[in-house]
Amino acid sequence: MKCIYARTSTEEQNVKQQVEELKKHYGEVDMIFTDQRSGKDVDRPDFNRMVSNLKFGDTVICYDISRLGRKVQHVLDFADYCKANGIKLFIHALGGVDVTSSSGKMILTTLTGVAEMMRVEMLEKQKIGIARAKSEGKYTGRKQSPETLKKFNEVNELIEGGKTATRALELIGLSRGQYYQMKKAMKD
Repeated sequence: MKCIYARTSTEEQNVKQQVEELKKHYGEVDMIFTDQRSGKDVDRPDFNRMVSNLKFGDTVICYDISRLGRKVQHVLDFADYCKANGIKLFIHALGGVDVTSSSGKMILTTLTGVAEMMRVEMLEKQKIGIARAKSEGKYTGRKQSPETLKKFNEVNELIEGGKTATRALELIGLSRGQYYQMKKAMKD
């Protein structure tokens, strides 16, 4: 089986662009797995589904190292899993190199470390900028889409109607983290 794994951090981003670019370079594939959630999350539904479907001789194609994950250890663990199970793992942005080979693993280890370092630095800069904006009274927080606000209100209505928060979030399709973050923002 030859498959593509593509990921974006949010649903607003277009995961189809990665898929089309990879199909253009690698031809038709048997399966396509896509997630639209943060790479720091280890538990991604389609990633997990892909892993459970992989078997000896299969090939996984991914656009970039960061699409596999944002944590060095997670990416390296997946590459080790592929190598141990006879699965090839090609990273397009590295020139289509199979990172389960010895030279590919060295490249993967180095570049994954750099990617994680860049993410940490970006978050640190973001935190400094937010703190400064808050102290100047300019920070209003992240704007929520009208659809997300609607879901937030629907969850509140279900809770007021006697549903548990867990059940209400499940029914409406809003994440627990997002709900409580919005609830906290409403109080501030």
